[in-house]
Amino acid sequence: MADVKKDQPRTIDSILELLGTLGRYQLFQAVLLAVGNVTICFHLLNFVFIAQPVKQQCAVIPLYGNDTNTDYGKCDVSVRNTTTNVTSTHACSAWTYDMERDHSIVSEWDLACGDIFFARLPQSLFIVGQGVGAATVSVLSDKFGRKPFLVTSHVLTAGAGLASAFAPSIAAFSVLRMLNGIFQQGIVVCTYTMLMETFPKNRRIELSTCYTLTWSVSTVILTGVAYLLRDMDWRTLQLCFVSVSISVLLQIFFMGESLRWLITNKKAKRALALFRRAAKMNNVDVTDVQLPGIDNKDKPVELSTTKSKYVEAPPEKHTGDVQYSCLDLVRTKFMLKISAVVWFSWLVDSLTYFSLYLTSSSLSDDFYLNFFLNSLAEIPGGPLNLFVGRRYGRRRFFMFFHVLAGTCLLLATIVRALIVGQAAAITATALAFIGKIGNSACFNAMFVYAPEIYPTNLRSAGMGSGSTAARVGGMIAPFISILAAIAPWAPGTIFGIACLITAGLNYFLPEPEGRELPQTIEDVKAWDKTPARG
Repeated sequence: MADVKKDQPRTIDSILELLGTLGRYQLFQAVLLAVGNVTICFHLLNFVFIAQPVKQQCAVIPLYGNDTNTDYGKCDVSVRNTTTNVTSTHACSAWTYDMERDHSIVSEWDLACGDIFFARLPQSLFIVGQGVGAATVSVLSDKFGRKPFLVTSHVLTAGAGLASAFAPSIAAFSVLRMLNGIFQQGIVVCTYTMLMETFPKNRRIELSTCYTLTWSVSTVILTGVAYLLRDMDWRTLQLCFVSVSISVLLQIFFMGESLRWLITNKKAKRALALFRRAAKMNNVDVTDVQLPGIDNKDKPVELSTTKSKYVEAPPEKHTGDVQYSCLDLVRTKFMLKISAVVWFSWLVDSLTYFSLYLTSSSLSDDFYLNFFLNSLAEIPGGPLNLFVGRRYGRRRFFMFFHVLAGTCLLLATIVRALIVGQAAAITATALAFIGKIGNSACFNAMFVYAPEIYPTNLRSAGMGSGSTAARVGGMIAPFISILAAIAPWAPGTIFGIACLITAGLNYFLPEPEGRELPQTIEDVKAWDKTPARG
């Protein structure tokens, strides 16, 4: 068993390094957290498939018949009076579809023509729910711990998703979709926060890369599952998607709490028990090693699991136990600047990201192929974050890829609007694909960047507030297809300009590369705009 120097005061990062930066315990926890990432993907993007757009036509109405004088359109019936030669138009009361009626919620509940808004509403309410969840769960996880709310959110998400498959109406489905969003956001906030807190600074970027790839691979798998089950009704498809939530059992029985959170919040017994458990799994001898904030020289506290004696150090001796409230996100000019840039960046990235997914013809006219291409565009984001982010820093990474996304989306829009022909279409698709790569790289990396620039007892709140801003963008995204139908050039223009503005704002963010996760706001203030080396 490896040995370490005893009785030396250590930072939390050095404690994590002592355990082994990629030991069995850490890798096991990373796998358990990755399970949550798959769940997030299947619960969030499943709506694309269960609410597929369908082609409809007014059903034949006995009153008007089906002769040459009657024309049944998508939303109305035109009837020509042979005597007066006057044509009258009447709204449809029923429709026929190009697929089975129960294939999509759109066809089952006749969400066509004037009711098309209600076909988009459930996903917008899902995003509203995510905003509510981000604003509540994030605060509670900072106060009471990461694991309890991660597991609770996972269980409730599964319950809401399961109930959605049996929704009797679009109203019930929409309410359940919003509840799903509230509960699911607890998985998002807690998962990414725990990931950053489990590993020391020299491993965070690798783990964030692997985690981003987990999401990307999940979207590809989701596409494959949906394609294989494309002949199923939407309720069966929903049940298949929700079944991934059974993985919560692994988190309940095997996942540990965040050691960083336990130490920062002076949970001595639990911190020491977890520390020794991790050391045992990693085959590291940590006998008498002193954890930050835990004193082994004062009056002892008996630990039944280890039979060793430790006590909590007086809180005033440590800076790591600084308590913050949500107001500290905006209380000072320094934190307001950081939070405002994070919020705007996340809003723009989310709006662009989900709009490209939900607009069925953003890359290809084939529904499943389009989703697959969007999924493939996400895969380079992780490796790019690893190589570019480590060499040049997170801040420059975000600036460069926002410029890339904005420029390519603008160029794709210009080509589509001004040039015709097969070559122009291929060029526009290629530019949109590259723009999607840049957008995905920024959007996915923000989930690991935001936790790095907020102090421990403000980390989930900061992550939650940023995620709430992202939900505003996601809430608007389902309606972008309506705008695209009116003005095809508008979405790409809006996305492109917004990404370029975001690139400029990213200059004002701090650089976390090479630095330990901050414990206080003062720690963040001490950072400069270049990566720490050595």
